[in-house]
Amino acid sequence: MRLAVEIPSYQRAAEVFRELTHLALSKSTLHRLTSEAGQQVAAQLEEEAQAMVRIPHKEEAILWRQTPEPDSPLMNVSSDGVLIRLRNEGFKEVKAVAVSAVEQVTDVQTGETTVQLTQHSYRAGLWEAPTFANHLWAEACRRGLEKAKRVVSVNDGAAWIWAIVFMCFARCAQILDWYHATQRLWTIAAAYFGDDQAAATAWVETQKALLAHSQLLQVFQNIRRLYPRHHPCPEPVSKAVRYLFHNRWRMCYREFRQAGYPIGSGVIESACKLVVQERMKQAGMQWSRTGAHAMLALRSVLLSDRWSLLTAAVRSS
Repeated sequence: MRLAVEIPSYQRAAEVFRELTHLALSKSTLHRLTSEAGQQVAAQLEEEAQAMVRIPHKEEAILWRQTPEPDSPLMNVSSDGVLIRLRNEGFKEVKAVAVSAVEQVTDVQTGETTVQLTQHSYRAGLWEAPTFANHLWAEACRRGLEKAKRVVSVNDGAAWIWAIVFMCFARCAQILDWYHATQRLWTIAAAYFGDDQAAATAWVETQKALLAHSQLLQVFQNIRRLYPRHHPCPEPVSKAVRYLFHNRWRMCYREFRQAGYPIGSGVIESACKLVVQERMKQAGMQWSRTGAHAMLALRSVLLSDRWSLLTAAVRSS
């Protein structure tokens, strides 16, 4: 079954199984077993998420759960969405969360300190935002974020992500991903300088240096010099400026780096590829909603090093 979760083809997974064990196993049988196990794990994860937010009845005895210790004093939680194709529904968004420990590593030779995200765990599903928020909170509690000294969240500018972050971690450090911020600078430069790549690059590099030192006001002033008031402003530029303005207090990059916080959301970008795309977005793939949920549950527990959750679910059935 694990082969079917890791190899992006039930047919090839069945062939590998037969080669390794010399036992007959058809593609359809492997598909059925994997789907059944995945549905059990998905149901178990859903039950866990609901239990984390359920208000107990008055007559119900309140049982206090044990809060685990975090893997490091500083923890990061990042979210994003990725599209997969569902049968008879078209492309639908999978919402995913990655929870990681944040560590500072010092190079012995240079003395330079860098920030690394390690010990990742994931949860992904075809959920609407409110349901996803429950799963995000459940995964965060499983990783001990309630006891973490500090929680940071690095994401792109999607409003639904920040709404969930505020609801779950009101006091965390909210950070706009550096790449998404600088991409807006390139949008502005491309609209103004056109084919003059050298001028566009020089302008963007200047703004990035200012941004790295938290001089966002100066960046906005430089944008205004390109597009003075009462002059036409292309819609992509207006959209990029609005994006930067609405996320302005999430762009204190100098302070974030001094505090040892990450400023890039590469971990969730990698999670979308690792958990979802590598197995579920191959050429020509279409999934049923039930089958997609099952596979996402299995991929989440496998890549979070919790394969024992699957064996426990199957054993209890």
